[in-house]
Amino acid sequence: MEMPAYLVKVISTLKQNGYQAFVVGGCVRDILMGNEPADYDVATSATVQEIRSLFRKTVPTGEKHGTVAVLIDGFTVEVSTFKSYELGESSTGLEQDLSLRDFTVNAMAVDENGSLYDPFGGKQDLLNKIIKSPRNEPEQRFMEDPLRMLRAIRFCSTFGFSMYPDTYQAITKHYALLQKVAPERIRGELNLILLSGLPALGIRLMLETGLLQQVLPEAVAGFAQRSIRHNKNVFEHTLAVVEGVPSRLKVRLAALLHDIGKPNTFSIDENGVDHFYGHHLEGQKMVENILRRLKYDNKTIGDVSVLVGEHMSRYPKVRNSSFKKLINRVGKHNLEDLFDLQKADIMGAAPPYDFSELDDIQAGINQILSERLPMSIKDLAVKGDDLIEIGFEPGPELGRVLDLLLEEVLEDPDKNERAILLGLAAKNTTPV
Repeated sequence: MEMPAYLVKVISTLKQNGYQAFVVGGCVRDILMGNEPADYDVATSATVQEIRSLFRKTVPTGEKHGTVAVLIDGFTVEVSTFKSYELGESSTGLEQDLSLRDFTVNAMAVDENGSLYDPFGGKQDLLNKIIKSPRNEPEQRFMEDPLRMLRAIRFCSTFGFSMYPDTYQAITKHYALLQKVAPERIRGELNLILLSGLPALGIRLMLETGLLQQVLPEAVAGFAQRSIRHNKNVFEHTLAVVEGVPSRLKVRLAALLHDIGKPNTFSIDENGVDHFYGHHLEGQKMVENILRRLKYDNKTIGDVSVLVGEHMSRYPKVRNSSFKKLINRVGKHNLEDLFDLQKADIMGAAPPYDFSELDDIQAGINQILSERLPMSIKDLAVKGDDLIEIGFEPGPELGRVLDLLLEEVLEDPDKNERAILLGLAAKNTTPV
């Protein structure tokens, strides 16, 4: 293993002052897999206070867990004191430290000479593509930090690994412990699962082990869909759509949640055909609550909610004004995600796959965007102040008139002139 110069400097400083120091964890795993590590972690026999005294710039990122971020040559290295079994105590034993890590593939270390320390067979588990806890103590590891259960699934969906039977069984036994984990931490792992190469595998494993019921109980319904348009139940269709969209967080969240409103809107007609009228609007309301529960930011909540609410908007009247209204509702920045979601939704249903209407809409919208036509109230040739000048008062009536003027301009862009719009405003309402 060839270490970068700044990492060598950190290890050398610790060694020269009489402390043990090893590169540990996920960076070792990444190197053995032929991947470039995103960052490096160092484990040492030095205490937090001793680490801080040896380096000029440090940040207390997790001192209560024995971790300090060392800033050196423009890079950051997480340096942690060896841990022992007794909470709050330290030990000089590398093997003991590695035994407390989540999985064997993360329980390897490398010294300054590049020699590998692998007391729990992590390298072999990498070759066998197995997720297993050191000393095969998954229950203990999961009780220490229940988020590790979700992380085990993330490694499976990221690397295409399988869980060792005891690891899998321990999750099915202790899945309810996830309730003790902060939503922000759960959100982080869910994001990584969704952005992985095998997101459907990750979501399926969450369902099988009981973790999905803890994170997204609304998504577990294997609801049947007796319809010529569907050959999968709601859950299997959802997984197909998740796999069918690109690896972008908002569109994968929308794919996971796009049919979340179906169970609440289920009906069956006299011919035994299932219907889910308005499920996209019901889903939009549900998504807002779900994402707030998981502490997503307002921008993500807004965009994903719009995508879910508009995923059925594939059949507007073939008129420019309809396309413009769709653009306004969705937002230009969400259009690519919406089209990708809609295409995956079609592919996740029963064949034959007809993209003609969707292609027509996309072509129409692209034409409108290229022509830079007026699209929203801010594009109008008159503003609220202009209407106030001719006698309107601020308030709902003023907003209503601006909306009416926008409708006129969406139908006929040539009307977007000040004199014409003021005349239309006068005709549409009586100023106070």
